[in-house]
Amino acid sequence: MAKSLEGTAVRRLNLNLLYPLDAILHAPTLTEAGRRVHLSQSAMSHALRRLRDHFGDDLVAYQGSQQHLTPLGLALRAAVRRALQEAHGAFEFSLQFDPQTSVESITIATSEAIEQMLLAPVLRNLSREAPYVTVNLTSLGRNTPRQALEEGADLIVLPEQGADARLETAQILSDRISCMVWSEHPVLGGQDEMTEAQYLSARHIVASDEATPTVPLDAAAADILNARKIAIKASSQATLPAIVIQSDLVATGSSWLFQYYASTMPLKVLAAPFQTVETPIVAQWASHRRSDPMLEWFLQRLMERRPL
Repeated sequence: MAKSLEGTAVRRLNLNLLYPLDAILHAPTLTEAGRRVHLSQSAMSHALRRLRDHFGDDLVAYQGSQQHLTPLGLALRAAVRRALQEAHGAFEFSLQFDPQTSVESITIATSEAIEQMLLAPVLRNLSREAPYVTVNLTSLGRNTPRQALEEGADLIVLPEQGADARLETAQILSDRISCMVWSEHPVLGGQDEMTEAQYLSARHIVASDEATPTVPLDAAAADILNARKIAIKASSQATLPAIVIQSDLVATGSSWLFQYYASTMPLKVLAAPFQTVETPIVAQWASHRRSDPMLEWFLQRLMERRPL
């Protein structure tokens, strides 16, 4: 049987303090926390005093521009963010969404490659289709989908193998590993495919933020990938084309992203010289947002504007 809120400490605390509490637990300074919730320095100081009294804990200490949370403060971060998300869903949920007039925001957590190949075509048309909707893009990094939601994401887009089975899921497209070279590569420019020997003897470029491959590989393919001669580590996926052009370098990564680059630059996409399989790219969101019309509208835009 659910515990009643009658007589609990919740009744003695103004629930509006959840907003400054969430800001305090995430912002580097009290001033920045106040800016996020549109409260003055004095109002935030008063809110922090009340929160410290309520919890019997300092929650946070500031040293210059550094924020140091107490163990309780750290433990509260995810719980408070979840509470606000649930409250937003309960009190601000609308069964109607008009993209031409609605003033809403959506935060999407994903990788840089997916942001470029999938979200870019949608965002280019957003000012015309939904002029008052704000989109915030954040890096998924090493966060799990559930962690990303707790950090404020509304939607996560990632390869299926990293998805959380407990979340709402929709497949957007499928991807596989391919190779990208300069269209006038001294060896591979005139070829439609490369051999394993050519791959292993080539000089390779990777992005410094490249983690494990975004699609599954068998043991033989993983061995070939690990045997590459890495000549250059670029700062990000976005810098790969500029470095590959007019070089003998080979990049290995998302087929969709490389096709996107090759459609506008003197680049060529070749099949990888090892066994690859297609893997779905999916979108995930919290179950309590299952019928959210804004998310449904945005997902439809993703489906309609898949990379060419």
